[in-house]
Amino acid sequence: MSAQRADPRTLVATAARVLAVAGLFDMHGHISLRDGDVVYINDRGSSRITARPDQVAVVRLTDGTPVGDREPPSETPLHLAIYRARRDAGSVAHFHPRAATAFAVTGRPLIVASNAGAWFGGTIPVYDDPELVRTAALGEAVARVLGAERALLLRGHGAVVMGEDLPDCVTAAMFLEESADRLRLAAQLGEPREYTADETRRVRAALVQRSVALKTWNDAVERARVAGRLDDLD
Repeated sequence: MSAQRADPRTLVATAARVLAVAGLFDMHGHISLRDGDVVYINDRGSSRITARPDQVAVVRLTDGTPVGDREPPSETPLHLAIYRARRDAGSVAHFHPRAATAFAVTGRPLIVASNAGAWFGGTIPVYDDPELVRTAALGEAVARVLGAERALLLRGHGAVVMGEDLPDCVTAAMFLEESADRLRLAAQLGEPREYTADETRRVRAALVQRSVALKTWNDAVERARVAGRLDDLD
């Protein structure tokens, strides 16, 4: 599916299914897409693995007011705060990946010890509050800790990633969990070797490319298609 040509609602619904098939979305994950002064986001009550375009909520970026009758997720303020703080953010996802969240639970740093981790440029920051991000004030606090980074762990809760557009955001989600899973497995064998700053820089330069984001997105879409989860959207 072309991220450039697709209708925003179809694109968000597709991304929700893709992330569910990848095992990154449970019932409570949400991904959003900024389009001018509105944000498209999969709604609060619908299943993520069968998300439909007509189940995508639309909210105003300025004040979070819903446009239409779909109810946005309760943690929509998290998305809106990041968009307001980051002009480079075109898509945001909040989810509860098993491996990455385990680092947020234990307090063990999610360091750069694999190429997937190098994509982020350094250790993933942690927002040290497990409360659900349901208010503008909490959303702003999350955005402050995220700063200029691409990913953030929420202690005991989950993760947040952002991208320039939706394929870039999905790539961030995939790489975050891959980094955490590899580090978790490596720690069972011995002490992981953290990348040096120079190693991180060189690997990141090769990976943070538009071609990599599109390859990752297209592969994830095809996996969902092969699983039979996109038949009604194709």
